Amino acid sequence: MLAAYETAAAAARVPLYRKLVDPFTAAEALWEFENLFVLSGQTQGDWQDVSSRFEALKEDGLSVDGANEIGARTILAEARSFLDYCARATIKEVRGVLVVGHGSRRREANDDVREATQRIAERGRFPLVETAFLEIEHPNIGEAFARLVERGANEITVHPYFLSPGRHTRGDIPVEVREAASHHVDVNYRITEPLSAHPLVIEASVERLVETIAHDTDKNRSKASHYNAQPGTVYLVGAGPGDPGLLTVKARDLLESCDVVIYDYLVNPEMLSYVPAPAERTYVGKVGGGQQRPQREINRLLVWHARKGERVVRLKGGDPFLFGRGAEEAEALRSAGVPFEVVPGISSALAVPAYAGIPLTHRDFSSSVAVVTGSRSGDTAFRRNIASPSSADTIVILMGVTHLREIVADLIVGGRSSKTPAAVIRWGTYEGQLTVTGTLKTIAEDAENAGMRPPAVIVIGEVVKLRDRLKWFEENTTSLWESHSLFESCPTMVV
Repeated sequence: MLAAYETAAAAARVPLYRKLVDPFTAAEALWEFENLFVLSGQTQGDWQDVSSRFEALKEDGLSVDGANEIGARTILAEARSFLDYCARATIKEVRGVLVVGHGSRRREANDDVREATQRIAERGRFPLVETAFLEIEHPNIGEAFARLVERGANEITVHPYFLSPGRHTRGDIPVEVREAASHHVDVNYRITEPLSAHPLVIEASVERLVETIAHDTDKNRSKASHYNAQPGTVYLVGAGPGDPGLLTVKARDLLESCDVVIYDYLVNPEMLSYVPAPAERTYVGKVGGGQQRPQREINRLLVWHARKGERVVRLKGGDPFLFGRGAEEAEALRSAGVPFEVVPGISSALAVPAYAGIPLTHRDFSSSVAVVTGSRSGDTAFRRNIASPSSADTIVILMGVTHLREIVADLIVGGRSSKTPAAVIRWGTYEGQLTVTGTLKTIAEDAENAGMRPPAVIVIGEVVKLRDRLKWFEENTTSLWESHSLFESCPTMVV
C-alpha cells in the first residue's frame, strides 16, 4: 500500500503547492493530504509523526469548513513545511547516474563511452546508469535523462566523460542538462567536475606513454623501410589534406627513418606517430593573422640540420609545390648546396572536394579547373583580380575563406552569374568536416552563419550541384575509419 501512496504524493505535490500559496485554499490542501496519507492506516514510524503534526495544525484553529484569512496566514508557513515533510516521508531518494560522452561518427569511439558507462556502473554499484552523447550519436542528454526518470530516478548525477574543463564541460553539457531537468520538476541533479590532472589520470598517462615509446622503438628498429632517408638530405614531403590514410607510402617511410621533422600547422598530428621517438620535432606552422615563423628562418633551419649530416623531413600539408612554398625552400637548399628531394602529396584542392562529394570535372558540367589562392604572399592580404580564371568551368580557391565576400564580388563583376553554385568545406577529410553550399549570391552569408573559418576550401561551379547525389563521407565515416589498415593505424560534422 505504501507504494500506491508514494505515487499519489508525487502526483499531488504540484497542485497542492499551488493551493498553499492562497490562504483561502491552504486548509483544503492540508485536508487533501490527510486523505492521502493520514487516513492510509499507516501509523508506524514516519507515518505516526505525519499524523501527529497534522493533528497539531488542526488544533491551531484550522477546521474542515475552511479558515478565516488571519488564521490561514498564521499557519501558512508551517503548512508549506508540512507539505515538504510529507513529500520527504513518502518519496524515497532514488539516485541515477548519467555518463555523457562527446559523440562521434566513429563507432568504436561511441562504444568506448558505453563500455566506460558499464564499468562505472559495475565498479560503483550504481543500479540506475545511462549513457548519453553531446552530439551526433543517440541517446542525447535529454533522452537519457528522461530514461533515468522513467526508471524511477529522482536524484541524477551527471558525469561528463571528458578529461579537461572546457567549452563542453563548462558550457554545452550544463545547458543541455538544465534543459532536460526543466521537464522533470521533482528531479534534482548535479554535475561532476572533469578529472583534469587527477593523480590517477597522470599515472595512467605515464604508463601509456612508456608502453607506446617502447613499442614504437622496437617497431622502428625491426622494420626495414623501402624508402630510407639519407644523411644530409632534406625531403620536402606532402602530408596530404589530413586523413592519415591519404599519406603516401614514401612519405611514411621517410618519416620512420628521419632524424628531424619540421612540420606545418595543417599536418595531422597523428602522422607524427611514424617519427622515431629520439627524432627532433620542430613546429613552424603559419596561421593567417597570427604570430608566424619567418620563411627565411625556416630555410635556415633546413640548411643547418642538413649540414650537420641529419636526415631532414620538411612535412607540409597538401602538396609542397601547390601554394606550399616548397619551391622557395627548394631554391634556398639549392643555393646552399644542400641535396633535396620532393615527395608530392595529395592536395586539398583535389581531395577535399572529393570528400564533400563534389567532382571537379564532369562531362556534363565541367571540362576545365582553375586552382587559385585567395591570399597573397603576405598570408593575410586579399589577392585581387581573383576573377581572372573565371573562364574555367570549376574554380577551387585555397586560403580564401577570410576574404569570401570580396572573392564572390570579384567573380560576379568578372562575369560569373550570381546563381552559380558554390561550396565552402572546412577541415576537409577530417572527421569534423563541415560543408556549406549555396550560390555566389548567398555563400558568403551562409558561411558566416555556419561559423566557417580557415582552413577551408572554396569550390565554385555547376559541379557543386552534384553533391546532393554524391556525398559519401558523412554516410560512410564509420566504415571508412575502420578500414584504414594500410599503415596499421588510423587517426561539426558534415552536412
